[in-house]
Amino acid sequence: MHIQKFRHLLFAAVLLSFTLPSSAQEQGLRGDPVAIADAQAMVETMGGATIWKTLASVHFVHEWDIINRPDIYLENEILDLTGPRSYVTMESEIYSRIRAYSPENRYWNIVNGEFSYASDESFNRTQERAPYSIYRLARAVARGDSHLTIRYGSVKSIPQAQALEFVGPDGEPHGWILLNVRNEPIIWATTQYEYVFGPLKRFGNLRVPDWATTGGGAVRYQMVSLVGSNKKPDASLFVPPAEYAEK
Repeated sequence: MHIQKFRHLLFAAVLLSFTLPSSAQEQGLRGDPVAIADAQAMVETMGGATIWKTLASVHFVHEWDIINRPDIYLENEILDLTGPRSYVTMESEIYSRIRAYSPENRYWNIVNGEFSYASDESFNRTQERAPYSIYRLARAVARGDSHLTIRYGSVKSIPQAQALEFVGPDGEPHGWILLNVRNEPIIWATTQYEYVFGPLKRFGNLRVPDWATTGGGAVRYQMVSLVGSNKKPDASLFVPPAEYAEK
């Protein structure tokens, strides 16, 4: 820990010795130079800025195991990294769900064949947390997103630990990532969720957490596969199927 603190202080001193803006500032990232540098180091451990900044979407498969639930189900998620949009299918022998959210078509579900729109509150929660997905944060850091301010703060469950804190255009923090000494994310949190991550695993050119738990271990997912793309998802994914569109 002392070595890490010394490294942070040394890096900050070097930055202050220059009169020209840092490369991160030139790219548009705002906030604490040390926090910005650590966020960039995290992206490098996850496959590198060269890869992440080109991504427009990711498609990943999780196997979910939830305590007191009889089934383990597979979840396919297509995540638009350019905006707050997501399309998910969840399937087991006894359960089927499709859910999608987007600014254009709001938040809808089809659970075991029954269609419904989620409440306005649920939709608003998706839009608030969406930019702070770890995948969207990795892309934003790689691209030097000027809408993002990065500083050090604390995850609510571990107030004594310093975590990267991601502040939105409204000036409020919406996301947190706790790193280990190898700059790997080990806890990720939003204002709504907190996950403890397992070690990073390579999927193609990307390295992401192999598994995660939340709810004190009551909920766990295992990463089955992940593929990145430089193309946005098909917009039709987020539109309710025609037979439900008027409901």
